Formats: sequence, structure tokens, C-alpha cells
Amino acid sequence: MLVPDGVVTNLSTFIAGAGALGTACFGIIEGLKWTSLGEAGFGQIIKYLGPELLDALKIAYGPQYQKLLRAQYRQDSQTQAAIAKTLRQGVRIGLTTTNAASIAGFLGSVDAAALTSAAGSVAKGANLTGDDRAAIGRFELTVDARIDSALSSAQDVYLGTLRCVAALLAVGIAEAVVAIPGVVTGATWATALLLGIVAVPFAPIANDLVGALQAATKALKAR
Repeated sequence: MLVPDGVVTNLSTFIAGAGALGTACFGIIEGLKWTSLGEAGFGQIIKYLGPELLDALKIAYGPQYQKLLRAQYRQDSQTQAAIAKTLRQGVRIGLTTTNAASIAGFLGSVDAAALTSAAGSVAKGANLTGDDRAAIGRFELTVDARIDSALSSAQDVYLGTLRCVAALLAVGIAEAVVAIPGVVTGATWATALLLGIVAVPFAPIANDLVGALQAATKALKAR
């Protein structure tokens, strides 16, 4: 039994409308990055770096280092290239003989005495020994891995938060349209709820879904 053309048309219209609603809601959410939404996930960076590496960032950028990082995070929450560079350079600059031992203990893969010695050589501008280079290399490798993990976790939280807020906004808009007399005929609150729920997942793939549905219908009719 073939699916009637009217059903296919209505379903295609529903999918396209849901995708358009989801795209619009994402656009609205992007415009709200100046609010706390823009910092969603930033706490993961604080969590992963810990007090030891945060202390190094404070030495590198001053007491207001978090304000600097939060500003970069808001601007660069998607690609994260700028804040990643700032974090890596800041931790390297902030490494001193005073905090080297605590940082080594936090990282767990660097010898405290060796890292302290290497930090002292760097501070004095002295030639680095083989042990110094090995300690600094291990330090940088471990720090970079921790920063990458922090940014990855932060981005997961950021994107998840934006999707949830966009979905709630989509549901609210759909329900509001149905509630206004004379705007939509025949639609119910349940239909609006379904539209709002699928709007965000459909946003990036709506055109592909409509095209696939129409292609499948044509193929079935040709049999």
C-alpha cells in the first residue's frame, strides 16, 4: 500500500518547518552568548586544570586571569583555538621554582625535583641540560593533554546546554503559536510539543530528510 501524496506533503512540510524552527532557535541562542549561556561549560576548564595549574595562569596573566579566559571562551567556545593557545602559553610562563613541585605532583608524570631544576634554569637563562629538557618536555606534553581534555569536556557541556535551551525555546514558540487564536487551524498542543521537541535535532538535517522522503516516495511509485 502506497503512502498518499497528501501524507507525504504534510510530513515534508512538518519536517521542513521543524528544521526552520530549530535553526531560528539556535540563532536566537547564539545572540544570547553575552548572558551566562556564553560561559556554559567553562567550569570544566577550572575543574580539569586544578588549583596548581590555575596558580600558574594567575602568575602569567595576573589576578584577573579568569576574566581574560572567560572573555576568550565566550568568543571562541566553538573552535577554542584562541583559548587553547592562551592556556598552554600561560601555564608555561607561570611555571616557577616555587610552584614546580606542586604542579609536578598534580600532573603525576613529572619528577618534582627535575621540574624544579628545569624551571630554575629557565628563570636564570642558563643552558638547559638533557635532564632539564626531558623534564620540561614531559611537563608540556602532560599539560597539553590535560588542557585538551578540559576544552573537550567544556565544549560538550556548552553544546549540550545550547541544544537543551534551544529545544525549550522551540517548544515554547510552537505552543505560543498554537495558543494564539486564528494563527494555526487544526493544530493541537500535542502537535506543537512534538514540533518543538524535534526542531533542534532536525535543524541540520531537515533538507536531507525531506529530500530522502520525496525520493523514497517517487521510487515506490515507480514500482
